[in-house]
Amino acid sequence: MISLHKPYWGEKESTIIRQALRKSDGVGDGAYTKKLVDLTKKITHAVYAYTVPSCTHGLELACRALGIGPGDEVIVPSFTLSSTANCVVLTGARPVFADIEENTYGIDPKSIIWLITKKTKGIIVVHYAGMPCQMEEIQKIAKKHKLFIIEDAAHCIGAYYKGNMLGTLGDIGVYSFHGTKNVCSGEGGMVVTNNKILAEKMDIFRSNGTNRSAFLDHRVSLYTWVAPGSSFLMSDILAALLIPQMKVLSSITKKRTEIAQQYMNAFRKMKNVHLPSVPKGATPNWHIYAIRFEKASQAQLFTANMKGHGVTVTRHYVPLHSSPMGKLLSKNSFQKLPVVEQVAETLVRLPIYPGLTQKQTTYIITTAKRAVTVIG
Repeated sequence: MISLHKPYWGEKESTIIRQALRKSDGVGDGAYTKKLVDLTKKITHAVYAYTVPSCTHGLELACRALGIGPGDEVIVPSFTLSSTANCVVLTGARPVFADIEENTYGIDPKSIIWLITKKTKGIIVVHYAGMPCQMEEIQKIAKKHKLFIIEDAAHCIGAYYKGNMLGTLGDIGVYSFHGTKNVCSGEGGMVVTNNKILAEKMDIFRSNGTNRSAFLDHRVSLYTWVAPGSSFLMSDILAALLIPQMKVLSSITKKRTEIAQQYMNAFRKMKNVHLPSVPKGATPNWHIYAIRFEKASQAQLFTANMKGHGVTVTRHYVPLHSSPMGKLLSKNSFQKLPVVEQVAETLVRLPIYPGLTQKQTTYIITTAKRAVTVIG
């Protein structure tokens, strides 16, 4: 089987892990973590950056820093992983599910406006596949209603909008280094912000509610418990694994872009198939390459055909608003989100990663064309 994704690990990653095992005790915020943070700041131009065990932890950290709590509401897209909503739920607040745009699958600004109430405190946007949401419109809405913006940038390391990396356009951005991502350490994440107050709150919470960073930087003689918190530190060993990949991020993006372009050229004339849409001003990282069909039955048949011929493809996502937990949270205010529901039923992801050979890429294209012809 041709896999859907594969880590971009090689000899440099093996070498630095061996070094880290000799030189580091693996504890968070060690020497390798500091190197990774410096690289992240250089790449993103963010003032503050903190490693976390996962993007999920990073989203939870962002919500804690922004003071969300019982009685509050946060607008989130329904087309996303449960982490985007769970980070709100765990504070005692309620996620309110919004519809998405048909072309980019990002949260729809019109849906946001419709959902704002007196209880609304913020918006979490998800830049699906590294394609930007309509950030100018969303920023205007947030400013008018005094709402915060968290960017769930799990898909976005190396993706830009008008020269700025996605994840740096809101109050807080969170990246994922999960094993499926463009740059990965199996598990891991990074939180970035330009807001000093939010940065200090996140740093204290992630360090068990202590002023540990101030102690490590020799700003205090010993560290102590100063606020509520938890342990949201990434192991220094995992941080080491990310360093060589971050150094060649542009190369990783280039390889993925080349494969995406081959797909675009090959599939452009296929009937009843919608290709990814790149917004004006966007430079995607092609974390995901997904096509969409007219009917759910076509997507199901295509998926089965591809897998039957040795190519792993997958669907994405079960909408949060129609999930058991989503219905429970919405109570009697459940509403249909037509675009989310249509996309969830008809979208199929294809393999895309730097390790794909030209022979494999050609086979995927040939197999996909044949499958589309078969299903009609």
